[in-house]
Amino acid sequence: MVFIRHRGKTYSVVYKILDDNGEEHTTSETFATQKEAEKRKKEIEYKQSIGKFEVPQCTTIKELLEEYVQIYGHDKWGVATYSGNIALINNYILPTIGETKLTSINTHFMEKYYKDILKMPAVKSTKNQDGTGTITESTVNEIHKVLRSCFRQAVNGI
Repeated sequence: MVFIRHRGKTYSVVYKILDDNGEEHTTSETFATQKEAEKRKKEIEYKQSIGKFEVPQCTTIKELLEEYVQIYGHDKWGVATYSGNIALINNYILPTIGETKLTSINTHFMEKYYKDILKMPAVKSTKNQDGTGTITESTVNEIHKVLRSCFRQAVNGI
């Protein structure tokens, strides 16, 4: 059974899945509009009826970020924010922790990551035209904002 639950300004498509042990669990995916939620509900119902439904699961930071940008970034970010966030993801996040399993992420891991990237050389850009020096604290703060938003959206069901 699939249904839509309205909560505040969002709509969640709620459905049951079976885990690897055959146990049934309730899960949900959150959308900004009722129209998006209804479209996803119909898609889930159809795929369940033909036996081809698979729950989308990201296992690495790279997969999560790709889904986050596709679903959230394209719709919510302006042009400048989009290009800036994509640059941060491609230059500082994916090369360093992109292949990290999501199950490995915890507070200690993230604190170590932020501390380690402060020692990384900065990428040549409009702000760093000579390409020298290390990443600044403000760049680390921008990276943190992107990752925090991504993880929040993942918890909310992107």
